[in-house]
Amino acid sequence: MKILMTGSAGLMGSEIQKVDPEIIATDVAELDITNKDQVIEVLQKEKPDVVIHLAAFTQPPEHEKNPEPGLEINIKGTANIVLGCHQIGAKLVYTSTDYLYTGPGPHKEDEAILTPYKFGWSKVGGECAVRMIDNHLILRLSFGPIPFPWEKVYEDQFNSKLYVDEMAPLIVQAAKSEATGVMNLGGPRNSLEDYAKRTRSDIETIPRPEWVPQDTSLDISKMKKFLEIDDETKLFKH
Repeated sequence: MKILMTGSAGLMGSEIQKVDPEIIATDVAELDITNKDQVIEVLQKEKPDVVIHLAAFTQPPEHEKNPEPGLEINIKGTANIVLGCHQIGAKLVYTSTDYLYTGPGPHKEDEAILTPYKFGWSKVGGECAVRMIDNHLILRLSFGPIPFPWEKVYEDQFNSKLYVDEMAPLIVQAAKSEATGVMNLGGPRNSLEDYAKRTRSDIETIPRPEWVPQDTSLDISKMKKFLEIDDETKLFKH
């Protein structure tokens, strides 16, 4: 199976290269996803069986100030990747976000979504483009660097977040699996505080702002089935 990955210089792309060095790693220098002609040229040349599309503009506060990067990179750039995959018949694996879910979790893939901020809407726009081809897999997930990089976390917030080295092998496994459609990717339901304490024991908590979803924890039944995981607690490395 020949796999090409966009956004290889980012946090997740760098980690995925450690998991599978045979993946063709491209970043903006080799593949500018906003350049439709270049996208089609590269994909036609490489002809991968699977494209893992990580490249995105991922600074949520900046999306609130200026919609252009989200439109150009996350939506139009993703549409260019979709066109390229359609032309060569490649499976497209798209990394989305858990911040599309509202209400109490664990959230199922087929439930209604409503993101509280513009970064999330840019990822929804990408999901819409990806759904235009049949051979796709949308991964809704959340991950972070090691160790937890901040001194404080929001209290009373729950998710299925994993650290980048825990999430990377799951993305590779999912890309190589027969799964299509939408798949939640993550660990068991956990508080953000407990997640942070796995790598930073001195973490402090602060009140959660109204706009931050209280519970984006995921129903990972589909992930466990397709990736043959019998005990999700074994996903923790820290």
